[in-house]
Amino acid sequence: MSSRIRPAFTLIELLVVIAIIAILIGLLLPAVQKVREAAARATCTNNLKQIGLAMLNYESTNGGLPPRRNTVTGTQRGWGPAILSYVEQTALSGNYQLNNNFYDAANAANIIVPLKLFICPSGTGPRTITVTQGGVTATGAAGDYFGPNSFASSLYGNQSLSGNNTCTAMNDNVNRKITDITDGTSNTLLVTEQAGRSDFYILGKKQASNTALSNYAWWGPWASYQVFAVYQFGSDGITKDGTGGPCTINCNNSQGVYSFHTGGANAVYVDGSVHFWASNLSPTTLFAMVTINGGEVLGPDAP
Repeated sequence: MSSRIRPAFTLIELLVVIAIIAILIGLLLPAVQKVREAAARATCTNNLKQIGLAMLNYESTNGGLPPRRNTVTGTQRGWGPAILSYVEQTALSGNYQLNNNFYDAANAANIIVPLKLFICPSGTGPRTITVTQGGVTATGAAGDYFGPNSFASSLYGNQSLSGNNTCTAMNDNVNRKITDITDGTSNTLLVTEQAGRSDFYILGKKQASNTALSNYAWWGPWASYQVFAVYQFGSDGITKDGTGGPCTINCNNSQGVYSFHTGGANAVYVDGSVHFWASNLSPTTLFAMVTINGGEVLGPDAP
């Protein structure tokens, strides 16, 4: 009586199939990741585009760009609350108490509202940040976009200009007129990325502590002071004199342009256009795009 042989995979054949599947997955994953990052970068670009248009609409209504921050005690806030009604957040704008600090109890229910427009999807995602100011503790939804308030370079002859309110597109406590931007709206930075707060990142690596992060218990929520000093750094991402570098983009998220995009970061100019700043952008070009009236000629690496 003959026995029938049942067809089946041998162990070797099964291992070969598994190996082939593993290779295909290995080949596909980078492609999937690239597609995801491209989509996230496109969303980030659109976010900054909408922020830029909102600020221009604000300027058209109020005769100037929104203040980069209100520093008067009792009304302390960043530029975020000023543009709420221009980014389809009319209800939140109506609820926000402009006659109170952003961290006051009167605004607790307002600043905790997460706004996708203020978050880059390439970063660490929606999150809350607890801040402490004047003995008051508050929790607000994070924002990844910041405007410059100064720049500093010891190698290019520009020392810290944090006290110079004529330096950047937005000004403290007043509405900057477009006509003040004599370098041209298409050559001047309005808002860019400084993502990941309140965690501290240097050259893509999250640090064990955030205590070295500038204003770690104060800046970060979209309603707070979303401003930073534009520095050039060294190759270590933290040395401020540019030694061994210099590094200008994605060095760290304490006082500099920082994103989780590969190769650079997004920035919106005063004319509403969005550009991608390569990580090897020269300090000279970077500072020229920060200032509003320096009369500089942008270098060939300008986006």
